[in-house]
Amino acid sequence: MYDNVIVPFDGTLPGRAALAPAADLAWRCGARIVIVNNTEVTDGASRAALKSRAMSLSSADVDFWVDTNLELGEALVEAARFRTNPIICIPARGGRTALRRRFALTPLTEQVLRGSSVPVLVVGPEADTSRGLPMTSLVATLDGSPESEGVLRLAGEWARELKLGLTLIGVVSSSNEGSFEGETEYLRAHTEAVRSEVPEADFELVRASDPVSGIVAFMDGRPDAVLFMSTHGRGGAGKGLIGGVALGVIGECKRAVVLHRARS
Repeated sequence: MYDNVIVPFDGTLPGRAALAPAADLAWRCGARIVIVNNTEVTDGASRAALKSRAMSLSSADVDFWVDTNLELGEALVEAARFRTNPIICIPARGGRTALRRRFALTPLTEQVLRGSSVPVLVVGPEADTSRGLPMTSLVATLDGSPESEGVLRLAGEWARELKLGLTLIGVVSSSNEGSFEGETEYLRAHTEAVRSEVPEADFELVRASDPVSGIVAFMDGRPDAVLFMSTHGRGGAGKGLIGGVALGVIGECKRAVVLHRARS
């Protein structure tokens, strides 16, 4: 599925947020971890010390990609361009400030989402990484838009390669007492299409006050699941790097999120 898992690491405690999930994913795929750093670790002693720390934290062998000429996010994107079958794994921590309580993308996340043409595994500020990347099932969100449906191929590939079940979910308003027959049929049709390659595919229509709280609550009940989302849904792919629902979910979800970049 992947040959290289690209992840930033500078040796610090905050810098290890994405390392354990990246190591778990690499182990599952038989991939190599590629540590990207944009600081001066080019001398042999510094590189050996950083590599030793990364190996002790990830329990895996690692390669290095050092580029002091680029911002870290740009260096991650550049590394992915020169590696076969890559995925980028990044932390999205520290996005809130005292003046701005709403979660916002970090500069690293912005740089990666702006430049990457490969999938991005995002470890949000609330994500539990104490067990690495536990994964016994996969969840993909749909909202009825072609942009959101772009994630189906990616989620289906993971389900086939890792031999895991896949649940497609949609969120409808809990204040509406309707039957939601159209939304249910939409999810059922896409699930049936996915089942041709992923037999253990299912769907669930979630009732919630809003899409973010509905998705986050659904994932709270699945501690060993990974979530798949498109960067944009009904709002389209021209209003910024990421849509409001995806941004809100990353900021609150306790699970890792795999983002598929919706193209305009």
